[in-house]
Amino acid sequence: MSGFKYKKIVDDIIHKIAEGELKPGEKLASQREIAQYYHVNRSTVVQSLDILKSYGVLDTVEKKGVFVSQNKWNTYITSNIRWQDYIGKSLSKNNQYYIQKINELEFDDNITRLGTGELAPDLIPNHLFKEILRQDENEKLTTNYEEPKGKLELRLEIVNYMKKRGVACDINNICVTSGALQGLKLIADGLLVPQSKIIIETPSYIHSVRTWHNIRARMTPLTIDYIRSNINHLFKAGSDYKNSIFYSIPSLHNPTQNTYTKMEKQKIINQCQKNGIPIVEDDIYADLWFGPEQPMPMKALKNSDNVLYLGSLSKTVSPGLRIGWIVADKNVIRHLADLKMQNDYGASSISQYIAAKWLRDYHDAHIKELKKKLMYKRDLFLKALTTYLSDYGEWDKPDGSFYIWFKLRVSLDVKTLFNEAIKENILIQPGEIYDSSATDYIRFSYSYIHENQIEESVRRLKGVMERIR
Repeated sequence: MSGFKYKKIVDDIIHKIAEGELKPGEKLASQREIAQYYHVNRSTVVQSLDILKSYGVLDTVEKKGVFVSQNKWNTYITSNIRWQDYIGKSLSKNNQYYIQKINELEFDDNITRLGTGELAPDLIPNHLFKEILRQDENEKLTTNYEEPKGKLELRLEIVNYMKKRGVACDINNICVTSGALQGLKLIADGLLVPQSKIIIETPSYIHSVRTWHNIRARMTPLTIDYIRSNINHLFKAGSDYKNSIFYSIPSLHNPTQNTYTKMEKQKIINQCQKNGIPIVEDDIYADLWFGPEQPMPMKALKNSDNVLYLGSLSKTVSPGLRIGWIVADKNVIRHLADLKMQNDYGASSISQYIAAKWLRDYHDAHIKELKKKLMYKRDLFLKALTTYLSDYGEWDKPDGSFYIWFKLRVSLDVKTLFNEAIKENILIQPGEIYDSSATDYIRFSYSYIHENQIEESVRRLKGVMERIR
């Protein structure tokens, strides 16, 4: 074992805990056994265990031994910045390393962000938010807590919005959330148990947020290619899918941009119904379809009572508004709304006030103009890729949303590329964030970067690729 032996032991124990090989409350082997396992002396083991104890990952119980912390280890691993920088040096932790570095650097004004999945500041209609607040000074504005399911006026507007998408619902089918991510968290807390199977498409955005990893449920990935090739028999006969759930981004998938056909969506719904599996339909990009006919959501199709629909204004209007919603069975909504009140007493009343006015009077016109601007930036980005990186990779033209799923055709170490690009003040998003096996992919985004920076940034990235080949 070369290098700093104690660091490798620390990192390996962290990996075993994160992957479930070591569970909270489980006793570690003796120092002698650990020393034999790693082929080190006991003083190195003591040093490693002391580091893990200092970070709250392990606890010592007098006269009993060393145990994985019951309460603190998971919080520490997922949230401590300095520790992530340290353990990120392990290949087994690339996902967390990339996310930590991205979260750290995205707020650096000197960094050009080639993968950020949010609207650029000049695409966010802040001036219209001010207009909404100024519209009628005599109109009553309250900033008390709203009812558990969300502000009534906003839910009425969401009903109207969903009707345009082909979904029939009423105000009792809707729970307003602080963005779609909170919707995912509520579903995890309210509907999943440790015995659940979480069936997910892969690659997938869900790998980057770890919202459902904390409940210790089993993640069951299915590649999008597998789903499309086996659309008539997705699930194994005789398998137990009790308490399981299927998470899907069926339109303008993040990061691949895949959109299932209406027939494919219907077949997924029917098979999940047959096996008693609810579907979480993440549909937050659907308004950004560039073509003439917007894809129908699963929730608008037949037999879709098992679909929990997630919508949001974060990707189309403003991430800082923090407004999303769940559309589902009334009993499920009542349960999730109760959980939400226990967590945070509801989304911001001011944000809900703005969102209600927004959906009623502004949303449709805004989306029409936003799509024009995004299409223009998409075409600039595609032109730059063709000019500078066509020898390095391949990609498909996006039908909407923000992303380009770029597959490398040359042998490059993407972690080296990531780190060397940072030295050039360029931030990319490696595919491993979305699938540990996507080591030859990069997710580009044209939504945040300024149009005047696109060509130069892609040209400079080519220079980094040339240097590390």
